[in-house]
Amino acid sequence: MLLNYIPEFLRGIDELKKLFSALDFEILQVYNAVQDIFDGQFIYLCGLPYIERFEKILGIEGFDEKDLSKRRKKIIMKFNEKLPYTVFRFKESLNFICGDKNYFLFIAFERYRIIVKVPAFDKDVFDEVSSLCERMIPVNMEVFVSGFNTHEILGKFKHKDLAHYTQRELRSVIISF
Repeated sequence: MLLNYIPEFLRGIDELKKLFSALDFEILQVYNAVQDIFDGQFIYLCGLPYIERFEKILGIEGFDEKDLSKRRKKIIMKFNEKLPYTVFRFKESLNFICGDKNYFLFIAFERYRIIVKVPAFDKDVFDEVSSLCERMIPVNMEVFVSGFNTHEILGKFKHKDLAHYTQRELRSVIISF
């Protein structure tokens, strides 16, 4: 669109049309490169090369993962881990990973024990919570991470299929037919 910046009487010359057409292409390429660099600053907008760079800087394993949204989530979680590691920060991180109040957390300070139960339907969430516990919880605390079944999971089955299980098994075992 550089042709619009020259006087009207010069716009009909074929050489200038071709010259400005070529320049338009080059300027568009530069504009796209600058826009890509600008988007690279923001985790939700950046492309694969920038995601890989963030992972390398933060020491995140996951270069084999093809889903960019999961990779972005890991980067954001790493940025959101703030010192000092407190119960409040731990709950904040669990809310981010599992969803608001979509987990069960029991802390027995006098027994140095922490129990975290997450929905059993998402293995990635379970793995991420386990990793979070390894990073944030002190070594002298016993940590138990387990999955639980929700109505969303069990509602797909008929009563006669679930009758073979005890109440405890229905809560803690991942059921599939």
